[in-house]
Amino acid sequence: MWDKEFITLMQAIFGKLPLWIFELPDCKLYSVMIIIPLVLGGLYFLKRKMYSNILFLFSVPLAAFLLNCIIKPLIHRARPPYELQFSIHPESFSYVSSHSLVTFCLWGAVIYFLNKYCKNKVLKYSGTVAAILWIIFVGLSRIYLAVHYPSDVLGAYLSGAILLYLYIKIINKGADDE
Repeated sequence: MWDKEFITLMQAIFGKLPLWIFELPDCKLYSVMIIIPLVLGGLYFLKRKMYSNILFLFSVPLAAFLLNCIIKPLIHRARPPYELQFSIHPESFSYVSSHSLVTFCLWGAVIYFLNKYCKNKVLKYSGTVAAILWIIFVGLSRIYLAVHYPSDVLGAYLSGAILLYLYIKIINKGADDE
């Protein structure tokens, strides 16, 4: 099974790095990386009275989490085996990775809004790169720790892309109607 082989390969490649690096998305940093765009984006849109953007920004991670709560019981996929895991073994199902899905949707929304509203090119590009790196890092950490298979993360990214696409279509349709 390619999923298990990929986990083993990642663990071999990154095995010399401290484990705490890959556990960052399991600790307070994950919460901080959710709060930062919500607070900063919320304040930015509130100041400009862009209420539909506030609704978008605050509801997309919630919608992603709810989508995950629907998909996991439907697919009913077990987690990778204990012997591959380093530290934690969640009791929930594996497919899709909720960390990856929520991160993709929230930070994908950040990328969308940065590219739509940010006039400062340095901030726009550095923010976009940082968001992409965070999305990738969260997914890779889930695989490295073997709490998810690579296909769980890829499924989360695909589901997130579809959800984010629908959100953007809806918000742009609402802007056209005004």
